[in-house]
Amino acid sequence: MLNRTVSMIAMASLCFAAAFPPPLLAQEAGLINSARGDIAFELIGQVLNVPMTPNSHQYGYLSFIDGIDSVFAATPHDETTARFTFYTQASTTQVINNGKLRIVDRTGTTTIYLNDVPNGNFALPNTFADGTPILTMSLKQEVILDVVENTFTTVNINTVTSASTFAADGKRVCLGNVGHQFRTFISGRANDTGTPAGFVIAGYVVPIASAVP
Repeated sequence: MLNRTVSMIAMASLCFAAAFPPPLLAQEAGLINSARGDIAFELIGQVLNVPMTPNSHQYGYLSFIDGIDSVFAATPHDETTARFTFYTQASTTQVINNGKLRIVDRTGTTTIYLNDVPNGNFALPNTFADGTPILTMSLKQEVILDVVENTFTTVNINTVTSASTFAADGKRVCLGNVGHQFRTFISGRANDTGTPAGFVIAGYVVPIASAVP
């Protein structure tokens, strides 16, 4: 009985350790890993909300990936040289007005693409979705909009649903495993530059949970 109890405790301890592994600062076995709470990615983009529909298109590029040096193919560092782009398709599920604030909830899908020949163009949103998909994630999003200033903050929770390895810096790597979760913090404002998108955004992504075996 004692040996059985000890074995059960040992197995439970191993399961707990697997579910909550120690933070990793560098890549391990080809997986790009950042410590929980550290910045894994930085992003720059724009948002186009389709009038009279619940649909929102959010797209742009990654300006930083922890563990990868070659996120741009050349200078200047902007959408035209970005090797990693993203495209989010989301649908509004709820809108609540609270004085001068508007709270918008959305669900959807975010995909990160690898572009061997960068061609990002904010006037052509689909150019951010014409690369090779390397990470696909489900999306839960909350937007808090100041309707007077036309500025907003956004928090996304992304859960990885598929991932592929790719070549970067002379090795094969992967941005995540199925089940990994990320939290994205975004700031944005109305876009007055004359491009089709209604808003410009910038933000960063941190890992919050590892995949459960």
